[in-house]
Order: sequence, then structure tokens, then C-alpha cells
Amino acid sequence: MAQGKIPEADFSFILGQNSSIDPVQLPGGFYSRGMNVVNRGGIIQCRPGYRCLTALPDGLLQGFHVFKPKIGVPIVVVAVEGRLYVCEFPYGGWRLIEGITMSSIVGQVYFQQVEQAVVANDDGSISFLPNPKNLLIIQDGGFSAGVSFDGTSFEAQRGIGKLPVGGPMAWVGDRLWVARGSRVWASDLGNPLAFVESQYVSGADSLVFPDTVTALATNPAVQTGQLFVFTATTTSMVQAGVRARLLWSQTPDFQKEIFKVGCVSQRSVVAHHGYLWWFSNYGLTSLDSAAQTNVTSALPYQDDAMTDSKARLSEDLSGVACVAFENYLLASVPHASHYNTHTWVLDQAPLKVGGNEPPAWNSFWTGTRPVQWASENINGRNRCLYISADVDGVNRLWEAFMPDRRDEGCPITWWVESRGLNNKQPGILKDFRYADIFTTELEGQVDVAVFWAGTYRGPYKRIMTKRILASVAPFTSGVEIGPDDILFSSKKQSRALRTSDGKGEGEQDNSSCDVEDSHQEFRDEAFQLLIVGSGPGAIRGYIAYTDAAPLNENDSGRCETDETKNNYVRQDGAATESDNIPEAIEDFQANNPEFTSTQVVTVEDGGIVEVASGSAKSVISQANADYVAQCIATRLACHNLEEQLPRLVSQGELANE
Repeated sequence: MAQGKIPEADFSFILGQNSSIDPVQLPGGFYSRGMNVVNRGGIIQCRPGYRCLTALPDGLLQGFHVFKPKIGVPIVVVAVEGRLYVCEFPYGGWRLIEGITMSSIVGQVYFQQVEQAVVANDDGSISFLPNPKNLLIIQDGGFSAGVSFDGTSFEAQRGIGKLPVGGPMAWVGDRLWVARGSRVWASDLGNPLAFVESQYVSGADSLVFPDTVTALATNPAVQTGQLFVFTATTTSMVQAGVRARLLWSQTPDFQKEIFKVGCVSQRSVVAHHGYLWWFSNYGLTSLDSAAQTNVTSALPYQDDAMTDSKARLSEDLSGVACVAFENYLLASVPHASHYNTHTWVLDQAPLKVGGNEPPAWNSFWTGTRPVQWASENINGRNRCLYISADVDGVNRLWEAFMPDRRDEGCPITWWVESRGLNNKQPGILKDFRYADIFTTELEGQVDVAVFWAGTYRGPYKRIMTKRILASVAPFTSGVEIGPDDILFSSKKQSRALRTSDGKGEGEQDNSSCDVEDSHQEFRDEAFQLLIVGSGPGAIRGYIAYTDAAPLNENDSGRCETDETKNNYVRQDGAATESDNIPEAIEDFQANNPEFTSTQVVTVEDGGIVEVASGSAKSVISQANADYVAQCIATRLACHNLEEQLPRLVSQGELANE
């Protein structure tokens, strides 16, 4: 190591992201922010990929559900602008359900799977079904009659004693609970399509709550059945496990308000690892039901680490959507948009050693705009599906957690911003020099860029751009492999990268020098690294090197003078001084660190030609923007081609000719 260099390193990121604390105050094991990364085993990795299963009809995307019949493969039911569509395995297309219409203007359609064991006869008696069947109940919030689906046919439920129109639903205690406004109805025992029991059993026909019911959920830790009823500001508990309706009025605290904390979205309620999670007006909340013997009115919010994204949420949180998949909890939120542009990712088990490791927030994910999620076991494999109103105006059904770490075969752009480094002596100035970046899990073509900035001032400045070619397979187009050739498997690769010298780069445009400080930007109390990747890869560690600043540089007092020009600092740290706002705006616009590209690709097969264009942005390089745009255009053209070409299941004997 060169004389006088002061290194500081991070080689484990087990504690995850935390943007709620000043980066300088973060201890080792944390990073400040991340996008499109996961944190497993203390290594920051590009997130798993998304795969498009099918494009959906155009229009307002209102919701979906993966319905599991007693026998057969799960069926995806989607609501688009008041019409219902069915996607059947392997979910590569859809068909419209004729004769069923719901409200075309409501933002959300509600789904609930139930089990019917009893049917009501015309004479008022009931019969037990020899084989109970699963049903899917669909509601549009009270504008249209509810709909039932048995896996084969859809039927609107109209008439006295039938399914009441409503919105949020839950299946608890062998009853279907339906909410509309401030009231909640309970179905007959074992029959989710009949609501006549209250007519011959004493008591009111519905429960009444202090405000409009926003969500219903079952307590995941109580087998006897407890129903949580949420309004925007309260949470109540109903002892839904009391099966005899006659006993409801005699049961102490059958209906009881337990929290002054509400829920804003039915889609945000999810059970994970014994906890019930939901999104309130103030953030993501969890309840460890198994440990709650005396519940209190205070619940801690669990998303402080996502403060940077949370600070820019839309006021309308009614569409927040959550899902639990394996050890992950995902929450799609409307960041700087009415759409869910950010998906927060919490890993309940970032490192499996002793089993007592705390959960870690990984990052936020981008690329699609999820409307609703579902996690189901389909044909023996756990799969995570979601519907998305994508930025190009197309509704799609997607699958997440694809192991190739590519979106539809296209590279994913990801980045991580370090905590404040080289701050063991707060208030003491240092000179930033360079950094070593230790990468791993590299596969295929991966573009990497590294930037640095002072923690308190200045924009990020580029100190490395590199394209890595980490080929992992011997199979490629145009290469002939003979029957006697020996093939070897390949592994993912690693690289140790060193950046250029930040101190030697000189001042860049829009420097904060003479705006926020008299020093050049390489001299600060602490520094942060921004590492950006495009393609499958991971960061296992980094070292930032600084020099000690001259001790006698400021060894005297100073007379401060008034500032005579207006000083402007952009959110990314870029700065300028100007006498008027238009000049400042023009100065900032002239220094845009983003590369853009639009590429057109032509694909031909079977005499059919498809042309598609793809656009991409990149902070890494123009070459990376061109490459990603070309990948997107190629995939779009192939999708269009696949819709027109006949599906080939097998060539039979022709495959051997």
C-alpha cells in the first residue's frame, strides 16, 4: 500500500439498506441505498429476473387472483375495465368471459377463494355436499352483483339471501365475511353463497364499525379463527371462530377495537412467517400475533430503512400491493407516481447461520408497475405472479424471481450506494483518491460504472467504466460441436477492479466548490461510492482510499463574508451560482449525466417479419444504453412474432431425421 493511504472497507452487507440514517452514522454491514439488488449471504447481488407470461387486454387493470380448484391446475382470473378474463396453464394467453360485467370505472376488484360444503335447497332446507368444492368470489366494491366461479363457469349472485354486494372479503371460521361501507356481513356456516342465517337466528344481520372498512384479514397465528377488520384509522378484532351465531352476543369482546392504526389497502395485507403485515397511512406495519397476549395501541412501523423512497409516495395509497414469497416480503408502492413504481424488498433471512439474524431491507425494485401480486404452488413449484400496468401502456401478466437475473432476457440495471466511508475522525478533512471494487457472480456481458462523491456535498463523479465479458457456456450461434467433443461446464466469474484517481480528475461541471464550500470536492469529511451494474453480477466488497489533508491548512481563524449570488444545488449534489433561476436551470440541463438510446430491430421467421423499437437510459455509458435498447427491441419483436407463429409441441419422428 502506498505511504500515507487511509483505507476503509466493507466486505459484508448483512444488515442491508438503511436510508433513514445519515450515511456517515451507518456502521459497517449497512449500505445507504440500493436499486434492483438483493442481499443474500452478505453479498449485494442483481435481483432475480421478471418473465412476461402474456400481454393482457387494454384498459383499466383492476385486479387478479390465482384460483386453485380442488382438482386441476390453478387458473388465473383477471379483471380489466369491468370484464373478466381467464388465463389457463401455462398462462400464455387469455379468453374473455361472456355475459359477466362489473363496474368499468372502479380502481379495484376484490377476489376471495372460499370452500362450499353446504347448499341451500329451494324449500329452505340445507344439504351437505359429498365433496366440498372451492369457489372464487369476485366483487367490485358494491356497484354490481357479486360473481362466483367454480373453475368452469361464472355466475352472478343476485337475490334475497344471496351474496351481498361489497368489496373487501375474508374466509374465516368457515364463513365468508363481506364488507361494504362501515358494515360487515357473515355468510351461513359452510355456504359462502347464502346469507339467510341471520333471518332465523336472533341478532343483527351485520356488524358495524366506526368508519368505512378498507380491508379484512384472518389472524395467521390463531387456529380458532379471528378476523381483523381495518378502517383507515383503526383495527378491530372479531372472534370469527365462534361458529354458532347464537353465541356471538354472549361472547365477551366478540367485536373489539384493538389498535388506533388502520390499513389503506386490502392488497397490502399479507401473512409471512407468523406475522401479519399491512400498509397504514404512515407506513408498513407488522403484528407478531403469536407473541401478542395483551395487544397495545402502539405498533412500530417497519419501513424506516426505506425512508428515501417513502418520502415521495403519492397521497393515494389504496393500491399498495404486498406479497410474501419464500423469505422475501415485497411491497409495491406509488413512488412519485399514481402507479406502483417502486417495490420494496425485505429479506427475513439474509444469512442463515444461527437463525437469529435480523430481517434486512434489500432495496427497491423497478422495471414494471405491479398492480397486484400472488404467490402460489403451481404444479409442485412455488411461483410468484403479478399483473402490471407497464409504462408502455400495455397490461401484462408477469412472473418474478426468475433465476437468470434478466428481465425477459434483457440486462437489469442495478446500483448500490455505500455508507459514508473514511469517517473515523468526524470533522477532519481527507482527500479522496481511489477505490477497489470486488465483484463476483458475473455472467455474460456486464457493464459496470463506479462514481464517488463527498457525503455532504457535490455530485457523483465517474472514476471507472468497464465492460466485462464473462462467458459461461460453450454453446453459441455458429459453433459446431461434434459427437466426440468433450464439453466442460463453466462457472460464474469474479473480478477485482480498481478505479482511477479521483483527486487527479480535477473539478467537473456544476461543482459545489465555492457554492457549498471553498475546498475542491475531493476534500471532505467522508465519501460515498456509487456502483452501477447492468447485467448479472454482485458486489462482495469494496475499499475506499483517502489521504490525510494537510494539518496546517486551516490553522487559523477566519472572517466570514456575506454571499452575494444565489446558490442552487440539484438533488444529486450538482451546484451552480447564478443571479436568476432560468440561468441555473439551463446550467443544470447542460450537465445531464444520463445516456439515452433508441434501437430498431428486425426479426424474421417462417416468412413473417416483425420490426420493433426499444428505448433505454443508462448512467454507465452510451454503449450500455445502445446494448440494452437493442435487447429490448429484439425481445419485443420476438414476442410479436411468437403470437403469429404456430405453437410446436413436438416434431415427433422428424426430430430424428
